[in-house]
Amino acid sequence: MYIVNNLKIKILIDINILILENISIMLLSRKAIVSSCDNIELLLTVITQLIDSVQKTIMTYKNMIIQLRSYTNVLIVKTALS
Repeated sequence: MYIVNNLKIKILIDINILILENISIMLLSRKAIVSSCDNIELLLTVITQLIDSVQKTIMTYKNMIIQLRSYTNVLIVKTALS
C-alpha cells in the first residue's frame, strides 16, 4: 500500500455512489467525508456545468425567499402529471 500526500485529481461523483459509499458533501466548507473509508476527509474545488436540458420548472404551493449568501432546504416531491 502506498500513501500519496496532497494528490490532486479530477473526479465525477454519481449520486448513487454518494449513497453507497456514504459520502457527505459540505459545500460551504468545501470538503467531503467518506464514511466507508474510515471517515477520510477530502478537500473539494467544485466546478459546475450548466446544462439547459437539466433545468426544470417546478410548481410551488407557497412562496419562499432565500437570502443572498445563505442556504435552505427545499423539499421537492416528484409526482406524475395526469
